[in-house]
Amino acid sequence: MQYSGRILNAVLALGAVILFAGCESDKPAGSGNIPAAWDNPGTANVPAGNSLAAPGWNDGSAGSGGADVPTEWGAGSTDDSILAIDGVRPIRVEGFPVVVYFGYDTDRVTEAETGKIAQVAGWINSQPGYLLVVEGHCDERGTEEYNRALGERRAIAVENALAAHGVDLARIRTVSYGEDRPAATGSGEAVWSKNRRAQIWVGTAAK
Repeated sequence: MQYSGRILNAVLALGAVILFAGCESDKPAGSGNIPAAWDNPGTANVPAGNSLAAPGWNDGSAGSGGADVPTEWGAGSTDDSILAIDGVRPIRVEGFPVVVYFGYDTDRVTEAETGKIAQVAGWINSQPGYLLVVEGHCDERGTEEYNRALGERRAIAVENALAAHGVDLARIRTVSYGEDRPAATGSGEAVWSKNRRAQIWVGTAAK
């Protein structure tokens, strides 16, 4: 009986060790009770719908808003060149913003830039539910008031060109930033030519 008791105790002790080890192996490998795959929000192995995933998470996988699938801009994927305006919320779409460049002190859309507008028109006409925003910009020369007005004329010129390609004007918003939001800083034609522009981006109606 004494040996049987010792054997029984040994078996029970061994079973406890195995049970304890089994429980430890089932414990999530990440920090605290968070699975290890979620320890680095924004990486490809983070579930898109999980609250720990970084806002704007987008790795190109199915259902995550990747590739050319629009994804709402979030804190994890901001772009200071885009500001929501007039009830339109910007979304990420591959290839946008499209930039149309202008000559000095003019709002005329050159023939070299019309191809860009035609491509945008073809895309938006096949995408019901989306809106376009056209931002007008200028270089630093001229007064603030003059550049604001020139930026507006540039935005409207692009709007009219889009309408000529069949885009419903109700789906286009325009805004002028004048010289306030340059694409490049400094002076000289190499810089100024980048700032004389209209930027076209895609959005949805803010709810």
